[in-house]
Amino acid sequence: MFSRFSNHLIRTARRRRSAAVILCLLLVRGGLPPGEARAQDLTLDEAYRIALERNHDLMAAEEDVEQGRLLKRQAITVLFPNLTATAGYSRMEFDDGSETEGNSWGLSLNQTLYNGGRVWVAKRGADYTLAAAQMGLEYVKQSILMDLVVHSNQLLSAEDILLVSGKRVERVREQVRRAEARLEVGDVPRTAVLAASVTLSRAEMEQVEARKAVSIAQTRLAALIGSDSPVRVLIPRDPDVPKEAAFEDLLQRAIDGRADLAQARELIRISEQEAELVARSDNPNVDITGSYTRFSEENSFVPERQIGVTLTWPFFQGGLVGLQTKEARSRVRQVQQMYLSRVDNARLQVEEAWLTLNALRVQEKMVRSNLTNALENHRLAKAQFELGAAVILDVLDAEEDLAEAEYLEVSHKYETRTALAALLYSIGALDIAAFGTD
Repeated sequence: MFSRFSNHLIRTARRRRSAAVILCLLLVRGGLPPGEARAQDLTLDEAYRIALERNHDLMAAEEDVEQGRLLKRQAITVLFPNLTATAGYSRMEFDDGSETEGNSWGLSLNQTLYNGGRVWVAKRGADYTLAAAQMGLEYVKQSILMDLVVHSNQLLSAEDILLVSGKRVERVREQVRRAEARLEVGDVPRTAVLAASVTLSRAEMEQVEARKAVSIAQTRLAALIGSDSPVRVLIPRDPDVPKEAAFEDLLQRAIDGRADLAQARELIRISEQEAELVARSDNPNVDITGSYTRFSEENSFVPERQIGVTLTWPFFQGGLVGLQTKEARSRVRQVQQMYLSRVDNARLQVEEAWLTLNALRVQEKMVRSNLTNALENHRLAKAQFELGAAVILDVLDAEEDLAEAEYLEVSHKYETRTALAALLYSIGALDIAAFGTD
């Protein structure tokens, strides 16, 4: 990600034309672009807490958990009796001109004694729904932390690249001054000054691009956290990851520990309970009912009391229950396949993160050696140019090689930091404690 960005800067600079060069020179010499303000430094723990307080996806996941709790309570309400109060008023007129009126009030009670075990099936389904919501909430938290690490490293990388580009501009300006000085004494042709000036224009364009990248990274990080002003998140240290773990071990840790996979397993259980609930819908219901009604004085306060037991048994519905049960079982199989698809995606994520981190570890010595060699080559090219043993193009080529090596070193540094977090995230082990914070 970062190496592609640095290479893009270099390729873009090489394709610019003179009109863009003039615009970039004006921007560089005119100061910082509008809206670029000094960022506020936050610790990773502070930024994470703020993001958790303001993130809309997290708030939605918290509502899922609350709905799961309420559903669990609703599932057992059938165990409690239902009491209903009634009140009425009536007025009647007869053909002989007489009339009568009255009012009444009463209470009725209904208590389910047996409903084929559906209440306990519904309760288990509600338990699984709550567990799935809690796993979903945990996954959102890990995703927010991973996004925070990615965007923080992108900003820090962009800032370092901006510093590198600034140093590069100063080096090339010095080369232009030296070439102009030697031109005055006739040691180099005018083409040497022109070549150095072109390289300076390219370096200044890279600086403008780097400054823009910083502004974009600041905006994205602030949006993630929910801040109205630019922020910078300081990550205390690289997270600890298993260095010698085999890929299959990491994959098993992902299956056991990833919150999204745990949530998917709960969804399978939910669908199984729903199917069982449908299958039991033709079981008999047994209810006990009772009522008490008191009429007004005009009706001589005639009380009415009633108590009884009701059996309801929908033993034939034209095969509807069987069809609904088959449909519910089909949904169970569908959810199971969706879970297997998630496992496959998790496997790809773990493998990609594992391979990326291993490749970066192998490249670490190469990147350092490349930078060391580029620095030495640049020093020697400058010295040879001063002695007249090299032309300005040799110095400019060495400058290009040094710039690429510096950009690569910055990119590799932050790519590695992000890859460490990505591996933990892929196996479901990323948390704030992994960075040495509570």
